[in-house]
Amino acid sequence: MNSELTKNSLSWWEQKRIWYNLVVLLIGVWQIVSEEPETFGFADIKCIIIYGIGANIFYSSGLILELLDEYYFKTFFKFNRFRWLFLILGTLFSIFFVMYAIAIYYNGPIWLW
Repeated sequence: MNSELTKNSLSWWEQKRIWYNLVVLLIGVWQIVSEEPETFGFADIKCIIIYGIGANIFYSSGLILELLDEYYFKTFFKFNRFRWLFLILGTLFSIFFVMYAIAIYYNGPIWLW
């Protein structure tokens, strides 16, 4: 495994993590405020923390894809060329997921069709 490629991948993804977290957090706060909940307590904070941990685990999948490509496939797929695409699509997925999850949390099941 090329340690320079590994360092590059790790550095790139970790530099973007703070922006990812800020965007998803701000959208989540906006969604909660727009729901105008009657109460906001410990259970709500616990759900936010659990979601944040889960979102960061999924965020790490971009880095994991690059490392797997480097280690097992000797960069055959060159996933590092698609970093921005993975970052943008993953962030959009997280935004829509957090908005939907908050709407369900405060309003019950929502059917999209």
